Amino acid sequence: MTEDKPKHVKNDAVGKKKVVFGSSVLLEQADARSFKWGEEITLMGWGNAFVTKIARPDADSDVTELDLKLHLEGDFKKTEKKVTWLANDQDLVDVELVDFDYLITKDKIEEGEDFKAFVNKSTEFRETAVADCNVADIKEDDILQFERKGYYRCDMPAKDGMPAVFFCIPTGKEKSSK
Repeated sequence: MTEDKPKHVKNDAVGKKKVVFGSSVLLEQADARSFKWGEEITLMGWGNAFVTKIARPDADSDVTELDLKLHLEGDFKKTEKKVTWLANDQDLVDVELVDFDYLITKDKIEEGEDFKAFVNKSTEFRETAVADCNVADIKEDDILQFERKGYYRCDMPAKDGMPAVFFCIPTGKEKSSK
């Protein structure tokens, strides 16, 4: 099932996006690992669900299977966990999310200090992911928000089997925690 929903819940002028609902959804592993059996969670933009099954080899392993039972009449204000999801029943788009950290690890280099001692050796971070079908229409330099990730600028749209590449737009408020 597909519905047209606002791109921004508080600003209809931004336009609409296609949201695909399905019986199989993808969740971030970090979210799945945090779930407890019987817990009610919120699938953002859809509604609430109860966790009815969690399968993993042991407590420290990744979740290999998760069953949820929709509880759409549930109150999202009462759930602790609000998670993003993607229906597996759509043309998912491979993406690469690129983030950058500061080149220098110290705010101010004092006189007599060698700046080379403060050069950050790891400043670029790349993460592979999948995005919903709407990302297939994104063009170079378009800006969008990946929920719970941040704002990104499209450096290269997906084409010819290559993933779309998005650069994180820094907020300037805090250093990266990569």
